[in-house]
Amino acid sequence: MSFQDVEAARQRYHQKTKRSWQIAGTVILVILLISIILRPPRSSVLSILLSFFPAFFVLVISLIAISLITRKDAIAYRKAYKAYFVEQNLKNTFNNLTYNHERGLDRELIRATGMINTGDRYSSNDLVIASYKSVKFLQADSHIEVEHRDSDGDTTYSTIFRGRIMIYEFPKKFNFRLEIIGKKFFAYRLTKKSADGRKMAKISTESVEFNDSFHIYGEDGLEAFYILEPAFMAKMQTIAERYRYNLLFGFLDNRLIIALNDGKDSFEPPKASKPIDEQAEMSKINADIKVVTDFVDQLSLDRKLFN
Repeated sequence: MSFQDVEAARQRYHQKTKRSWQIAGTVILVILLISIILRPPRSSVLSILLSFFPAFFVLVISLIAISLITRKDAIAYRKAYKAYFVEQNLKNTFNNLTYNHERGLDRELIRATGMINTGDRYSSNDLVIASYKSVKFLQADSHIEVEHRDSDGDTTYSTIFRGRIMIYEFPKKFNFRLEIIGKKFFAYRLTKKSADGRKMAKISTESVEFNDSFHIYGEDGLEAFYILEPAFMAKMQTIAERYRYNLLFGFLDNRLIIALNDGKDSFEPPKASKPIDEQAEMSKINADIKVVTDFVDQLSLDRKLFN
């Protein structure tokens, strides 16, 4: 896959979309003109509004039809972009890479942690399985919504999480469960008891600033301080400040689960209406990748503490 291939796929998608809208726009304009010409003089406001209904109906049908007509080209453009910009840069950064832009983290895997509310609608994509500095990890974008019903029975959905979930794996298995929840992270699901029945208790550290920034829960306060050493807490505080405390750190078995609710979709192609700026896209993708590596680098996840 080359940059020229990506740009060619973008152009095909853009041109087909443009032609389709030109045709649809012409049809809608003709219908509007006919409606205006045939409208009786001194029409009521309701009659005027109803006269625009055929054009509105055609607009809705056009939206659906154009989406179906251009779907194949849209998929081809997305696939080409992911292969050239995303997968190529992932390979340059990580070892033992498996990447699938259509798949994500399984909902049951996230639900089983007992840390994140998976809501009523859950979707995930851009699954990356790899290793960095000997630390194995999984990560993907995830979107979680909860359902709301009003008194009339109408249903709406609101987003409680849009970002990425990263799971780092270590050789060492922790003998406790620890959840460190940023003060702005509201998508957590606190488990009252661990799998073996031990109670989760609220923990306070010697740092007033850290206690004010996070909600901290663990199975064993003494063992939790094996992780919550001052230097590590300072690093967590620095990262959390960058993301406005809208994240969660969870230690479970041999894993560190990080849920970053930054409201972004990573590794996504730009709109097809303009030529691609290759260097700008490379920089954007590398910035998305750096989010994963920063947690390893800044938290020193490859050090002896976790191995």
